[in-house]
Amino acid sequence: MDMKRLEIVLMRHGSTPWNEEKRYLGHTDIGLSLRGRDELAAVREKLRDRSFGMIYCSDLSRCRESLREVRPDLIEKAVYDSRLREMDFGAWEGHTYDQLKDTALYRQWLDDPKHATPPQGESWEAFESRIAKFLAGMLQEADKGAPEHGESAPVLLVAHGGVIRQVVHVFMNAVAFWDIRIEPGNLLVLTLERTEEGWSGAELGSV
Repeated sequence: MDMKRLEIVLMRHGSTPWNEEKRYLGHTDIGLSLRGRDELAAVREKLRDRSFGMIYCSDLSRCRESLREVRPDLIEKAVYDSRLREMDFGAWEGHTYDQLKDTALYRQWLDDPKHATPPQGESWEAFESRIAKFLAGMLQEADKGAPEHGESAPVLLVAHGGVIRQVVHVFMNAVAFWDIRIEPGNLLVLTLERTEEGWSGAELGSV
């Protein structure tokens, strides 16, 4: 039986001043740094002539600006979704490892983030849940008008490091969340296949 396939191009936003200073950056809305814009030059070339059926983007400035840098023609077509925001680090936003390393709760969170939550921040369960809800809607949209077999139109998803790791992990659970590497201003390409059991990850690579 032929299977449906869907290619998702996952793009991480370029660096911000806080990324460069290794500060926790979740829901705080900070734009790109000069270095962040420079990082996107290679992605601009790679995506220049590609077409996409749907474009999804975190609603935070660093992702919006990254999409504008790479494909300004897609700005009006993109769906900006707050569910694609990075995890909310609460009271730890803007802090570095050195500032937090002596805090007991922070040490617990580093060791077991599923069972410890930053003060005023987002639990791992809440983070997983909103990404799962987004993906369910995205796949439903991809099914509309898609061919019975073969390739659906590719999807572009512009988001944050943690979100991209979670998206890949959902479809390729054999790959641990922290083992998925994507630097600021870089791409991963996740290819999904649909069988009777549902969608699963078939390939993970780069453009």
